[in-house]
Amino acid sequence: MRPAHWRALKWLARRAGRARSALLVCFALVAVVPSRASALEADLSRPGVEGGATRVEVGLFLADLHDVSGSDQAFLADVVLQALWHDPRLAGRWPSVRGVGLDEVWNPRLQLVNQRGVTTSFPQRVEVDPSGLVRYRQRWLGRFSTRMDLRDFPLDRQLFGVQVVSLGYSSDEVELVLNSKDLPSGRAGELSLTDWQIGPARIETAAFEPGPGAKLLAGAALRWEGRRLVGYYAVQVVLPLVLIVLLGWLALWVNPAVVPARVSMSVTAMLTLIAYRFSLGKSVPNLTYLTRFDYFMLGSTVLVFLSVAVVAAGAYLIDKDRMPLVRRIDGWGRVLFPVALALVFGLAWWG
Repeated sequence: MRPAHWRALKWLARRAGRARSALLVCFALVAVVPSRASALEADLSRPGVEGGATRVEVGLFLADLHDVSGSDQAFLADVVLQALWHDPRLAGRWPSVRGVGLDEVWNPRLQLVNQRGVTTSFPQRVEVDPSGLVRYRQRWLGRFSTRMDLRDFPLDRQLFGVQVVSLGYSSDEVELVLNSKDLPSGRAGELSLTDWQIGPARIETAAFEPGPGAKLLAGAALRWEGRRLVGYYAVQVVLPLVLIVLLGWLALWVNPAVVPARVSMSVTAMLTLIAYRFSLGKSVPNLTYLTRFDYFMLGSTVLVFLSVAVVAAGAYLIDKDRMPLVRRIDGWGRVLFPVALALVFGLAWWG
């Protein structure tokens, strides 16, 4: 065999030896990964199990409130969450503040309860300082559900809130500390919402029952009261409605002999009122009870119907040559109609 062939064989042998070494290193790494994963899994247990509940400081802040929808009983809000807890196992692991993934350390698994679809603004990370103090921040923007009592609509007051729970932990396991000095709670001074007057926001403990018979989960809620501003509804809703009702009343001032004009005005008022009712039906959900606005709309509908009935009766009496009686009925109607409208108005809004 030629020397060139020997040199080629030796080169191939050296390459094969290196390949075997690389394979051995890979096998060693594969063997080490499960053990390290097991150690990491052990570190994710709740700190201070022997000493009782783990103390977690929580702060909730309403950064903005954009919209309140009575039709689907929801509101659009921007909410900030901050949480602090101490994990002695992390003390001294890094010489300075270190940012790590939320799933790399134990965390109270704080989740929103009444959200209908939110987006997070901050990454799912925590900051760990050398003493083992862990800080978590998150900001949510989206829709939240709320149960609304609309019996006084549009003069109603509603209680709104955002609730978070420590998923999987009861109050015996995780103690949520509220209104701490480092994590203030409340709301922004200026909000985007223009048709509601919003009161101060307060944070309070609020345990959550995920299902019948299930253990209560530790939780906290930021709640605030809102009062609907009626200026918009007074100008855009109530005033046009009153004018529509008065249109039926004006038919009684037309000469009884002009039957087509009287019938046209009263019927137009009735049809306009019905269309108006359907257009405003989107402001509130389908309810099993009547709101103040429903009572006012119902009373207005009855008054317009009575005006149509009076006009129809007048046309019948005119055909029977009883014009004096028609004029007397119109005279009484011109007086009683506004009195009845004022009575309906008072009972609907202040009764």
